[in-house]
Amino acid sequence: MKKTVSVLLAFVLCVSLIGCSNQKAAKGTPVQIDYDNATVSYLGPEGTYTQEACEKFFDGKGSYSPYETVPEAVQALTDGKSNYAVIPQENTIGGAVIDYVDTLIANENVSVVGEVELPISQNLLVLPGTALSEIKTVYSHKQGIAQGKEWLEKNLPNAEVIEASSTAEGAKTVAKGKDKSCAAIASAGCAEVYGLEILAAGIQNNDKNVTRFYVLSKDEPATATAERLAFVANGTAKDLLKLAAEMDKLGVTLVALHDRPEKTELGNYCYLIECSNCSYEDYQSLTNNSNFTFRYLGSYSVK
Repeated sequence: MKKTVSVLLAFVLCVSLIGCSNQKAAKGTPVQIDYDNATVSYLGPEGTYTQEACEKFFDGKGSYSPYETVPEAVQALTDGKSNYAVIPQENTIGGAVIDYVDTLIANENVSVVGEVELPISQNLLVLPGTALSEIKTVYSHKQGIAQGKEWLEKNLPNAEVIEASSTAEGAKTVAKGKDKSCAAIASAGCAEVYGLEILAAGIQNNDKNVTRFYVLSKDEPATATAERLAFVANGTAKDLLKLAAEMDKLGVTLVALHDRPEKTELGNYCYLIECSNCSYEDYQSLTNNSNFTFRYLGSYSVK
């Protein structure tokens, strides 16, 4: 009987501890996404990888509005024309998309409410019936150019490469120009949208080509513990090691760190830091007795 009571008490204690643990994990404000009524601004035109990222994160629900540039897409969010904006922020081949990282850092009224990881397959798109030997000019976004650099050097070494505002804009330029000497590096979806043909598929430098996108909102940053947590730390490079040591002490895992010049003094940077295994309480501990100034971006999940 005593043994049964002891086992029962142990079970009750275990359940109680699990409940407390779950309660701690749920502490704070969680992300709230209204998928059905979402209005989303993104880097257009139609057919960009950013549009694919929108559809993946929002499960094809809501409505999506393309803009010519990422700053315009984020401006639409801050102006109330959309309630979410999706922006690329890092690629495995091209690295950080620094222009877009700068846009996030500059807009202090936005938070990060989600992240999308999208495998990227770059393709050489042409007007139907075009031969490789006819191509003299290639259009794409600078990330598409970086991701297809090795293929271009091998197969089109003499072609002029022209940067476009997006991969889809490059495809649109080729379609409108109706010039068989022009090609674009873009998604397979763009071929269908703009009536082009895939002359060469999967031309990216390697098969592990993935782009990460942030989903932005004007809502207050969520503080409930989630898969990822992001913040901006402004300060000097010499203080970065101390911050990293504090993160390690708390058991925080660094996922990504992008540095951008603070534009004040040499050696001063804005660090966009993304981590996992980090609660909001951990983040607050990092801000104590630090020479950095901090801006919290939010806790969120990854799709």
